[in-house]
Amino acid sequence: MHDALSASLATLEAAASEPDAVEMVHDARKAMKEFRALLRLVCGPAAGALRHRTAEVARGLSGSRDRAAACEAIDFLDEEGLLLACDHTDALAALGRDGPAPAEAEVHRAALRAFATEAREAIAGAVGQDVMAADVAHALARHYRRARQAAFDGPLAMHEARKRVVTHRYQMSFVARAFSGRGGRRARRAQALRDLLGAFQDIETLRPMLRKAEPPLPEGTLERLGIAMGRAQKRLRKKALRRHAALFRRSPRSFLARYRDILGRDPD
Repeated sequence: MHDALSASLATLEAAASEPDAVEMVHDARKAMKEFRALLRLVCGPAAGALRHRTAEVARGLSGSRDRAAACEAIDFLDEEGLLLACDHTDALAALGRDGPAPAEAEVHRAALRAFATEAREAIAGAVGQDVMAADVAHALARHYRRARQAAFDGPLAMHEARKRVVTHRYQMSFVARAFSGRGGRRARRAQALRDLLGAFQDIETLRPMLRKAEPPLPEGTLERLGIAMGRAQKRLRKKALRRHAALFRRSPRSFLARYRDILGRDPD
């Protein structure tokens, strides 16, 4: 677990060195999601404090990421055949594709590097002690249960479901890396579900940004975009429900039994 946390921070440090600001924010947020998912396998106040600190730093990047997510949502609607060509063009123009301003990007870069140093010091100290005492199998099953119980009855519930699935996906990727690929197929299936839920959330991010665009989009354009967004989200929710039911069909007890044998020994 210690090595996995260090590797996740190395990914974050590599993201902070990415010259393209949009890629930097995207890769850094992914690395921090993985880091938080791994910390959720560790009990203790130090690990909990570091997890909350990671979330705080990630929130500082959210404005830059929201703009990129909204543009991705527009492209997704177009790829699904739900937009007129003129509405696709007008929506992208209203949002703009520019990444963070150079000064903003450098602030993000400095914050990421400072956080990576802070996190490494924590892992070398109190968090490392929490890691040594972690019952990974029990924590893995607990977060499996949370993901299994996720609801899909509205945008807020879908957002929470996505976060739980993201946690499960990164935790299973950790298992696969540490134990010769076992759990890798589940991680890939969880990623596919995450992609559906992420596309749903990107549309939620897009919706208010279109309404607040300056200059305002014509009412007819907004109406057509609204219909397209609603149709896309219905499709995404339907697909996500099917994938979720298949991925989490096992009871938590059965899931724990399946992985307890490997998590009770040292990784390869």
